[in-house]
Amino acid sequence: MDQDELAVETARIEDVASAKALIDGAREWLRSHGIDQWQDAVPNSVLVRDTEQGNLFVVRRGPEVAAMVTVYDSDPEVWGDDATSALYVHRLAVGQAHRGAQLGERLLRWVEEQALRRELRAVRLDCATDNPGLRRFYEQRGFRHLRDLTVTAPDGGRTLTSSLYERLLVR
Repeated sequence: MDQDELAVETARIEDVASAKALIDGAREWLRSHGIDQWQDAVPNSVLVRDTEQGNLFVVRRGPEVAAMVTVYDSDPEVWGDDATSALYVHRLAVGQAHRGAQLGERLLRWVEEQALRRELRAVRLDCATDNPGLRRFYEQRGFRHLRDLTVTAPDGGRTLTSSLYERLLVR
């Protein structure tokens, strides 16, 4: 694959296991570095739903899923009833074997291109407040920290602090 070309595909149902493995690998890496982000497992049903709704996208390197991202038109659970026209990023993950290939950065640029194509105003995302490396990654790519808030884990078992970020797009 040409380094300048990023082939992003809409995930197929058979990609769910690979997506789950990417997230689980990221969870283990984060845990080993003392970061609480993603320590609540993402249920397969969430990834199946994302796939069935056309919101899960993957990047392949050969037959392997090397990176993934989910993209939504709204995110009322985290962002409330905000009327800003934006795309919302979740579950951006890169396989450990592909760290350093800038796939995360390239996927974010791809999301921005999708938002611009749809004439949306912004790309939004959130991450664990206690993940300074990821926060720095987003800030270095032009995302602006808007605020922190408390969210409930996917299983409802605990609360977490999340930082909200936005990148306004220039047309």
